[in-house]
Amino acid sequence: MSEKVAVVIPTKNEEKTLPFLISSLKGQTLLGIKIFVADANSSDKTREIAKRYGCIVVKGGTPTEGRNSGAEKAIKEKAEILVFIDSDAILSSKDFLEKSLKEFHKRKLDIAGTLQIPLDSKIKLNLKNIFKSCKRSYKIRYNLFYGFANIGMKLNQNKKNPFMQNCMFTKVEVHKSIHGFQPLEFGEDSKYSEDAVKKGYKFGILESCGKVFISPRRLESKGFIHMLWVYAYFNISRIIFKHEFIRGITRRKYFD
Repeated sequence: MSEKVAVVIPTKNEEKTLPFLISSLKGQTLLGIKIFVADANSSDKTREIAKRYGCIVVKGGTPTEGRNSGAEKAIKEKAEILVFIDSDAILSSKDFLEKSLKEFHKRKLDIAGTLQIPLDSKIKLNLKNIFKSCKRSYKIRYNLFYGFANIGMKLNQNKKNPFMQNCMFTKVEVHKSIHGFQPLEFGEDSKYSEDAVKKGYKFGILESCGKVFISPRRLESKGFIHMLWVYAYFNISRIIFKHEFIRGITRRKYFD
């Protein structure tokens, strides 16, 4: 696979999570990937860690701004495929990216999302053996939350209003055509996939690669019931009632 792949990670004070994500990226069988960290003026050691691992650090902001600025820099460096991933995610296997891209091309997709699984945050992770040290959380509420999200993503992948979260693949031409992520404070990833489909690009959810480990930290800090309501309200509003994307729910209030 000769195409140039760039991974874009928006960050803000992620010194505790970023090393594990980068470790899982550095351990991939897919060679030659470039990692772009779009940092929003972190006050901790996030930028230092990114540079230590050989990442290209650019100016970030909100998750939307970070993804767009990281993509802009990656495109200047001749990237052909963009992978957007959250800083608290961890790839689940060494061949995650390789399998993802094989399925991406086999299905002739232009943009794609992946499935997710809750990480057991109580287990100490080993940077030198990241794939074996990551374990799934078996808390019922977390598995229900991410399980329903996975079902929703798969059921909607062939419709006009697909959605994706946490780990996303797209061709550079798609990103340019839809002018990147829109300046929404919530649901910008879902809006991104909808905009691509409206332009006639083919969307899908990748499954052969397995699932991305996701930290349940927001569910823990904001409360499971509260976050369940936020996501349910957002998706029911846009899918069933066809409302525009919610601008009133701020990321600062619900997610930081």
